[in-house]
This record gives sequence, structure tokens and C-alpha cells, in this order.
Amino acid sequence: MNNLLRMGALTLICSSAVGCNSMTANAYDTLRIAVQGPESQVSTGTINRLGQPALVVQLGQSEALMVQASASSSRAEWHGSHQMMVTRQGRVVQTAGMPEASDVIAPLLEDDPFLGDLRALAERTEVTRLVDMPKLYLSALPQHARYTRGPVQEREIMGELITLQRIDERISIPAISFSATNQYWVDPATGAVLASVQHISPELAPLVITHVKPNTDQAAMQP
Repeated sequence: MNNLLRMGALTLICSSAVGCNSMTANAYDTLRIAVQGPESQVSTGTINRLGQPALVVQLGQSEALMVQASASSSRAEWHGSHQMMVTRQGRVVQTAGMPEASDVIAPLLEDDPFLGDLRALAERTEVTRLVDMPKLYLSALPQHARYTRGPVQEREIMGELITLQRIDERISIPAISFSATNQYWVDPATGAVLASVQHISPELAPLVITHVKPNTDQAAMQP
């Protein structure tokens, strides 16, 4: 069994995690079983037994189940036993506990597309964010992002094929010679980001994130 799954699926221990009062003993037992086997993949049964929003994060060959600890407006906080991640409408804006000293803080500015309805995103929209990489002692690095609309595609989420609109985000951080293309798959009916591939650091493989249970940071963006 891979290390990230072993660490990540033992999610949200209530004595130490913020906002975990909704995490039941049943949910914790379900996650413990998912880690300890016999299989290392996150199953539909595991997800169905959870009583709160969840997502699956893949990093290379590793896989982790993370559970929502708190949410307000378009912001959601997700916890594993050793990892934490904050998203705004599906985009990662903060991490803690990632390998390779790859944690980031990337807050959104007032005109950021992820604070609005992505279905109405204008082609070639550009924004600049300021990114911190605390473990590397780097702060306020300008990150430039440009958006283009990709094709409508089918994505499989927990065994179900769903038709989604892809949006591509070309990012670059010239100060560290880093560039990559992130992809987001948006539900045309709700505007929710249900899946994404996000590069957060030059030292880390891309995070493949799938929202496997309804969550409030997505529902808040529905019209």
C-alpha cells in the first residue's frame, strides 16, 4: 500500500482537527478500513459510508481520501491525518503536509475567475496571483494565469460517466522558471468543479483531484 494513502485516508482525527465535530466514529472506522486493506483503492462503498463531503487526491501512484473539515462561501478545508488542503471553488489555494517541501499559499484576488461562475469565464482571461512557498523561504512570487475553454469531455467519477466542460489554466512563475497547465472539469448545470489536475510546485507531481461526494464549496457557486 502506498504511503500517501496510508497517511491520507486516516482522515480528520477529532481530537486535533478543526471543525471535525461532524466526523462520526463510523466515518473514521470506514476510513481506517480503507487504509488497512485488503485493497488500497478508495471504493464507492467507502465513499457512500461517509457522512460528509469528500475528495480523492492522487499524487503519482499514491491516492488519498480527504474529508471536508469546514466550509464557508466558496472556501472549503480538507483534512487527512498528515495533510491539509484549502480550496476555493475547486482550486487549491493552500496546502500543508505535502512531500518535497511543496506546500503553497496562493490566495485569490478580488477579480479571480474562481470567485465567480466559471461557466461565464471569458476566453483568454488573465490574472496574476502572489504565491508563497514557506518551506522554500519564497514569498509573494507572481504567478500569471491565462484561461482557455477546452472541449466538453466525459469523466468517470465513482463509476459514473459525467459530461463536463474542461477549462485550461496556463500558469507561470517566472521567478523560479516554473510553468504548467492545470485543467478543471466543470459541471455545465451547476458550475461546480468536479475534477481537476493541478500543479502546485515544480518539486511535486500534479495533484489529480476528484470530488466524490457533494460539498459546500461547490454548492455555494450554484445559481
